[in-house]
Amino acid sequence: MRLVVVAIIGALFISGGMLAALFVIYEHPISFPNILQPNYSHDELVNYALSLINSDRKANGLQNVSLSQVSSAQNHADDMLKNDFFSHWGTDGSKPYMRYTLAGGKGAVAENIAAFTRGAPWDLKAALNSLESNMMNNDAASNWGHRDNILNPFHNEVSIGVSYGGGQAYLVQDFIDYYVEWSTFTVTQSGVSLVGSLSKPMSLNQVNIFYDAQPSNLTNDQLENPPYNGTYTQGTFVGMALPPNYQSQQGITITAETWVQSGLLFEIKFDLAPAFNVHGIGVYTIYLQTADQDSLTSYSIWHN
Repeated sequence: MRLVVVAIIGALFISGGMLAALFVIYEHPISFPNILQPNYSHDELVNYALSLINSDRKANGLQNVSLSQVSSAQNHADDMLKNDFFSHWGTDGSKPYMRYTLAGGKGAVAENIAAFTRGAPWDLKAALNSLESNMMNNDAASNWGHRDNILNPFHNEVSIGVSYGGGQAYLVQDFIDYYVEWSTFTVTQSGVSLVGSLSKPMSLNQVNIFYDAQPSNLTNDQLENPPYNGTYTQGTFVGMALPPNYQSQQGITITAETWVQSGLLFEIKFDLAPAFNVHGIGVYTIYLQTADQDSLTSYSIWHN
């Protein structure tokens, strides 16, 4: 009996001042013990999946991640089960960071997904344990990207989705970096206002801007074929919003109207109109970056 494990690996890096991403998908066969499935509650399964993540983090000297109340992971797991597909795109054409934004998320998100199918009853906790173990210990085919995502020390939250039925089960892990207590996070027409307090000392460096075409509904046939059955990126790099007197090495430069940081407090305001003028209608995702190139947001804005 085969378990098909497919997961996204996010390895963020900076090249020439630009945020980039490398994502890998792989398939690996493993087997489960033939155990009748106990009647676990959904909350019990989610909390068990969280405990597996934190056990692996603790074993590697890392702080626990807490369970996020943002429902992006569960929404996607439910979509995949209901519509019988496997992809990082949703049936509405959304990518992970778009779903995270639509669910109310204001941090930065990186997604792992996995799925398994078995013709006979199985123990769901045993299945979740095997999925986690496989990502941690048998991940060479994907250059250990699953493991790196689980063990990313900057992650402090995770949204977990577990959906199952009809001999299928889906696991979604949306790892989140949430370090801002927001007093203002608004987008009015093209104006962006970001005002908040950091939970620990960090120097804010830039806002990277990426573009995706307007999402449209996808059929199962589309989701089973390129590019939707493979990797995803943040989209097309547009440019950066920067403090006065700074220039982006690639793409356009948007000089912020306000860029003030005093200790943990900050206020950043800029106009996205120059970015809208480059690509027009579509989704623009902003990544507030620290000097260490960690992302504090992956917030998507729909421009019609």
